[in-house]
Amino acid sequence: MADMANNTFEQHKLERELTWIEMWEDLEKQGIRPVELWEGGAPGYIPTERQAPPRIAVFPAMPSSGAEQPRGLIIICAGGGFNFKSRQEGKPVAEYFQKRGINAAILDYRCVPHTPMDACADGLRAVRWVRYHAEELNINPNKVALSGFSAGGILTALAATHFDYGNPEAEDPIERISSRPDAALLFYGAMARAAVMRSSLSYDIEAQREVAKYDPLKCMRSDAPPFFIFQTHADDPRFAMNFGKELADRGIPFEVHTFHGGRHGQGLYDGSYGMENVPHTAHWAELAVEWLEDQGF
Repeated sequence: MADMANNTFEQHKLERELTWIEMWEDLEKQGIRPVELWEGGAPGYIPTERQAPPRIAVFPAMPSSGAEQPRGLIIICAGGGFNFKSRQEGKPVAEYFQKRGINAAILDYRCVPHTPMDACADGLRAVRWVRYHAEELNINPNKVALSGFSAGGILTALAATHFDYGNPEAEDPIERISSRPDAALLFYGAMARAAVMRSSLSYDIEAQREVAKYDPLKCMRSDAPPFFIFQTHADDPRFAMNFGKELADRGIPFEVHTFHGGRHGQGLYDGSYGMENVPHTAHWAELAVEWLEDQGF
């Protein structure tokens, strides 16, 4: 039975990896070419057969007149349990935000054999990279949002609590730029780790201390950016509500939206890519656009 389950998972993983690769091929056909976030490869990058080095695809910016300030941009991180990335949480979501007037980019972050903290490093680098290239991209460098679904939401929450304001002494000019997102949007991510450790009747203090270092709730900072949080009740809604309470306790602006209907991992919930069509839950995307507009994007 274990072998059958492993084979099923590996087949599912392969299918997701191949559709993710096809998505990037489609982007290139549209003239949206990915750029690697580090020249010469990311620190600690382990090449694999179907995983590119960390890279970003920026959609063409919304046109603006000389009198208008360039608009902000949302970086989208698809989910997949840090094993793969899901196409329905990438290109269609970026296209949705673009159609609604919010500039968008897709991050191709590292998955296994890399760690979630490697993925977090990719998210932080993406924020720096966009800011560094903001003028040529026609992007407002003071309005760069990071967002993610599921594992991408975990990545986003980690980045929103592990950022820095740049190292002015860094040899790499991009590393001199702040990696603090101006907004963080969490879409049905498991938003805490330390609180859900399963220890039966025992308690391992060293293991708990280690996992807490990478728990966004335990690492929440008073200078964290505003948060937008969305999930359905297919996931434990207490994740979103507990996260909101931690933000409220620290005076960090936020919104929480929990919807009853819809399975985990359905992206826009509009029926695209064979996903569920749940019209009420699909309002999350419109709410996210309105929230970003309120934030000045």
